[in-house]
Amino acid sequence: MAIATALVLVLAAAAALSYAALHRSGPPAGATAGAGKPPRPSPSTSPSPSLGPYGHIASRQTDPAPLTIVDLYPATFTTGGTTIVRTAASRGPNCAANLVGSGIQSAIGPAGCSQVVRATYLASTPGVMGTIGVLNLSTASAAKTAARSADATDFISQLTASSGPTSKIGQGTGIEEAAAKGHYLILIWAEFTSLRKPRTPAQLTTIEQFMTQLLENTANVSLTSRMLTGTP
Repeated sequence: MAIATALVLVLAAAAALSYAALHRSGPPAGATAGAGKPPRPSPSTSPSPSLGPYGHIASRQTDPAPLTIVDLYPATFTTGGTTIVRTAASRGPNCAANLVGSGIQSAIGPAGCSQVVRATYLASTPGVMGTIGVLNLSTASAAKTAARSADATDFISQLTASSGPTSKIGQGTGIEEAAAKGHYLILIWAEFTSLRKPRTPAQLTTIEQFMTQLLENTANVSLTSRMLTGTP
């Protein structure tokens, strides 16, 4: 169930987001709802009115350049004095195989998914890790529909590293987030490196803030550029 539509507005640093859902869940299922956060102010930059609300990324036909790991996911970034490190990345055409749950897998089928690009990041302090995935769908409408299928049992498959804390990602209880941005479906899973379940409002906020930082400093940068300029 969608419980925090406002949360994903933080992705919109000059971006149009058509749908968002936040879930707290532990693999393979079992979720309890949490509180959302108030929306941030709308961005001042927007696509040309002649291109519509999604600019150049309304469909893959107008945005044909494939997604790449380099464009989407920097090796590291620093925010709020914390350095967040990419520990694993992958790119491939088999979208359904990189998703968990029959609901979202079925939704991806008619959406014309051509590729999925994932990366896992680690914030050693405060001990949070997450996998972010961007799926290249045919149209904005298809992405919006697919985003609605994400729930406590339907989410991005966590990408494990060969060693270190993120080698265990997916073994704990975390938060899942979904959003449609143009013809792209963005999915994030995040959890504590301790694998403990977030139980308090402060713990939930810690993970949510990490997810916000992750999106703002990785995939959203390139996707916003595509939307506004037509290039990654």
